[in-house]
Amino acid sequence: MVVDIQTWEQTFQELIQEAKPWAKWTLKLDGNLQQDCLAHGWKQYQQRAFGWFRCSSCQRSWASAQVQILCHTSWEHWTSQGQVRMRLFGQRCQKCSWSQYEMPEFSSDSTMRILSNLVQHILKKYYGNGTRKSPEMPVILEVSLEGSHDTANCEACTLGICGQGLKSHMTKPSKSLLSHLKTGNSSPGIGAVYIPNQGKNPSAETKEAKGRGYEELGPSQDPAPLTICVFILLLVFIIVKCFTSE
Repeated sequence: MVVDIQTWEQTFQELIQEAKPWAKWTLKLDGNLQQDCLAHGWKQYQQRAFGWFRCSSCQRSWASAQVQILCHTSWEHWTSQGQVRMRLFGQRCQKCSWSQYEMPEFSSDSTMRILSNLVQHILKKYYGNGTRKSPEMPVILEVSLEGSHDTANCEACTLGICGQGLKSHMTKPSKSLLSHLKTGNSSPGIGAVYIPNQGKNPSAETKEAKGRGYEELGPSQDPAPLTICVFILLLVFIIVKCFTSE
């Protein structure tokens, strides 16, 4: 169903008055709300919901479980009057070029969940411990969804509001970098090429160097053996000469 703000406000007031019959709250849509830009005395609340979109150009429809809803709330204690300003963030069609952000549509169940969570937030923030506390109702998928959240065509993601969008832009370190960090070494610098250690130990490199040295030098050319041979021959010659002369 298309958002009917009058029906939403009526349902919202009924839910508030079930817990606080004297409370008077209003609900208005405001497409200009900005995250963390609050007037004095206002509080912020954000949730996501399951919704539907339809392209105004090609009539293509799609579902999303990441429809972001931003609310600013204010309450006057002396008059028991409060007000909520709500912004619904749109999504663009993936198929159409230069498509506009389309506003979401919600089923009756999803609408009730959105408003119930908003009321629980108000009761907790403005009425303290005297109210019944309930956990926030989770997002329920109305149809199975395939693929990841389309951050490029999500209005909230482009504004840095969508938590899912922020998660999807965080890239995990590669396995090689993780293993490198686990060894206790410093991470490679920007622009540097990380070359893993080849695992050679100094002794192996020394042996290789020695081997290369032997190959370059070739067979041993030590002159000591030749000198000995000459000396022996000379000695034999002298002895023979002596016997011959006698």
